[in-house]
Amino acid sequence: MTVVAFSCARFTPADLVEFEAVAEPKLRLGHWAGVIRETGREHDRLLVLLPGVDRPVFRFERDGRGRYSLSFNDRSGWYGIGSGATASECLSIWRPRPRAQRTVSVL
Repeated sequence: MTVVAFSCARFTPADLVEFEAVAEPKLRLGHWAGVIRETGREHDRLLVLLPGVDRPVFRFERDGRGRYSLSFNDRSGWYGIGSGATASECLSIWRPRPRAQRTVSVL
């Protein structure tokens, strides 16, 4: 039997599930126009396209060391906006935050 090692530079199926949980509602609601996957020897990337924009604006990436990063492109270049040891941790910037409960004091 031959065993092929899984590259650290590739998204795992669980990583793609995490990304899909974020992407699906954004795509369905029209906030995102599409997602393109770009794979290379030292990276695996998901590039996010926004409606009316002619280039990818967000990039979710796993590098050759297995690290995750999230970047934003403002036409001047890519800027890091998130990172993490897991896909979930890296994508947490896009997860809804629980609403803070307000305390009302009655006098």
